Amino acid sequence: MINKEYLSKLEIYNFNKYELLDKKEFQEVEKYFVSNEFVVDIIVGEINAFAHMILLTNKRLFTISKFIQTASQIKQFGLEQIEDVKLGVMGDTADLRMLFKNGNIFKIDYLHTEVAQKFGYNISKMYEEFIKRL
Repeated sequence: MINKEYLSKLEIYNFNKYELLDKKEFQEVEKYFVSNEFVVDIIVGEINAFAHMILLTNKRLFTISKFIQTASQIKQFGLEQIEDVKLGVMGDTADLRMLFKNGNIFKIDYLHTEVAQKFGYNISKMYEEFIKRL
């Protein structure tokens, strides 16, 4: 798998979630990747009281939720759509709020603080790199 080969060489993002790449939800979303798109980070959190896998690539952000037993609901957001990312911390638990340029907001709840900080950092890093390529 190209993503596993790439991620094994990618030290800057400290990727350590290889087990999530084997999940059915990841395999469903991977077919939507465009050329030169690769995984940067994956987290599992709660959005609107439902568990989601949130996948960050170098080009987009995906949310994947189990819709029914046999399928998942996949949403995608371009990095250029993200206006702001905010971290809310309460001890070891944190949430990430993403504000999009169209005014939409979604909040990822029940994350470990370190996981939320790293994911937020990776979003801002990918956004900067995306803007530089324009």
